[in-house]
Amino acid sequence: MKYHQIEAFYQVMLTGSISKAATNLGRTQPAVSMTIATLEDQLGTVLFDRRAGRITPRAEAQVLFEQVSSVMQQLGDIRYRFGRLGSIAVPRISIISSSNVGMYLIPSAISEIASTDQEFRLMTGSAATIVSEMDNQRHDLAVTDEGTSEIPTDSRLFETETFQVPAFAIYPRGLLSAGGSTLKTEDLIGHQICTLYEGNLAAKEIREKLRPPRVEFSSYFPMACYAATTGSVAVVDFITWTAMQRLTSGTLHVEGRAISDVSPTHYYLLRPKFRPRSKVSDHCHGQIRKLLRDHEALAH
Repeated sequence: MKYHQIEAFYQVMLTGSISKAATNLGRTQPAVSMTIATLEDQLGTVLFDRRAGRITPRAEAQVLFEQVSSVMQQLGDIRYRFGRLGSIAVPRISIISSSNVGMYLIPSAISEIASTDQEFRLMTGSAATIVSEMDNQRHDLAVTDEGTSEIPTDSRLFETETFQVPAFAIYPRGLLSAGGSTLKTEDLIGHQICTLYEGNLAAKEIREKLRPPRVEFSSYFPMACYAATTGSVAVVDFITWTAMQRLTSGTLHVEGRAISDVSPTHYYLLRPKFRPRSKVSDHCHGQIRKLLRDHEALAH
């Protein structure tokens, strides 16, 4: 077997598609198809079932993938180590996240590292997009909320760590009666409520206990700003509350308190298993993880 054959096979297994593998490799689709066919001839076995333009890995492909994955990881480590010996800068660190995390938490986590001339690419996307991107090993790190679909916690393509960030109510100063550092849902009765889309767990619980919200949003931060300027209560989470405090520097006259009887928001820190790592990406991972833990700690 030659390296270009292993690389092509590896990408096909990661992406589940000849065309996507070709895009990642910068090759044409026929070239990748021919490479896979040549590899099968050399091994004397069929690796993929081909039906109606789709390919499905056979048991033989799964066995080979387990062996190849460790080789590709080692090659990535070798490239990194020799890059350091040659004083070559660590490649750009790519991070993708949901919008409310990308608003403040991610930039604050990497700000010190970025000041050392390390290059970053920060992107945002839906939970489904983030999972797809991480399946394809396209980013060094990712943080997402649960979105409208389940986030895999046992993926063979990326590591997953889960954090539970408490629900938070944000409202104009003085709108709710003072008393204690937390609220219960019953304290919100009689007020106009804003929540995320119906698929969100906290939104479902609010609907069950209170009347349906008049306004629904697809992300937390715009909802919090709307509530602050319309006399409403936004049911968000502690990460959003932190972002609002930091980004507005107190110019919005709002208050925030944890809601004790509403389920927390689940956040997921994802890291690809087969993308080369570096000390810089390790440090970024540690910084983001610490901030998520700090926000989660409020629940305890």
